[in-house]
Amino acid sequence: MNVILDTRDGLEPELKTFTENRVKFSLKRLYWMVRKIKIQYSAVASSKTTCNQYCVISLETFDHHQIEVSMAAKDQRTALEMCLKKIYKLVQRTLHKSQQYGRFSKHLYI
Repeated sequence: MNVILDTRDGLEPELKTFTENRVKFSLKRLYWMVRKIKIQYSAVASSKTTCNQYCVISLETFDHHQIEVSMAAKDQRTALEMCLKKIYKLVQRTLHKSQQYGRFSKHLYI
């Protein structure tokens, strides 16, 4: 799995390692199914609400399904957590649908 981090501002090294570790931990059961994951952080400068940090996660599975989720929160870590929770559910659903219709083998050898 390739983890690609993208941000408009400079990314702190602490946040970068936290993001990589959190992604690997959150998707550890479905780690083998994800080919590439791209995480993009952005912030809205003049926001009227307190939720001004955005996290967009887009990933590609081994059977070429594209999944993209975006969330807004107070800080980047909370936005990442909410996105990963939603991504995990969507990847699980993709796996079950693929197995049901026979498009994806139960065992994948890399």
